[in-house]
Amino acid sequence: MHNTIMSRAHVIPLLACTLLSVGLFLTGCGSSGKLGGVNVTVLGLRSALPGLQESQAILTVRYVNENVVPVGLSSTRHKLYLNGTYVGQAVSSEAVGLPQLSAITRDVTVALNNASMIGLIRSMAANPQAGYKLESVLYVIAGEEKLEIKTQNSGAVDLSGLRLN
Repeated sequence: MHNTIMSRAHVIPLLACTLLSVGLFLTGCGSSGKLGGVNVTVLGLRSALPGLQESQAILTVRYVNENVVPVGLSSTRHKLYLNGTYVGQAVSSEAVGLPQLSAITRDVTVALNNASMIGLIRSMAANPQAGYKLESVLYVIAGEEKLEIKTQNSGAVDLSGLRLN
C-alpha cells in the first residue's frame, strides 16, 4: 500500500509537468505562426549552362536544422546579393526534409536580376571569392497552418564555377 502512494506521488507531478510543457509548446507554436532554428548558407555558385549566354545560375545552399524535431520545408525563396549588389532570386517548390540536428545540401536555380547582372558576375568570376548575403524565407505547412522561417546569412562564396560568356 505504501508503494502505491509513493508511486502516485511521483507520477502526478511528472504528469503535470509534461502537460504544462506540451501546453506551452503548442501555445507558442500556434500563436506566433513562426518557426526558427533553421539556417541557410551558400556553398557555391556556378553556371546553369556553361558557355551560353544565360539568365540563370545554380546556387548550392546548405540547410542546417538546429531544432530537436524534424522540419519539413514545402518551398523556399532566396534573395542573393554579391559584394552588396542584388543579383537575383531563387524560388523552389521542391520539398526538403530536415531531420533534427542535421544539415542537407541542395541546388536551387537563381533567376538573375537582368542582363547587366551577367556582366557583373562575369567580372567577379575573375576573382575566385566574393562576399555574399542571402535572405531566405522557408515555408513550412503544418496541417492547416502555414509557417515561415526567415533567415539571413552572409559570408564568402567561390565564383570559380561561373563560366558565362
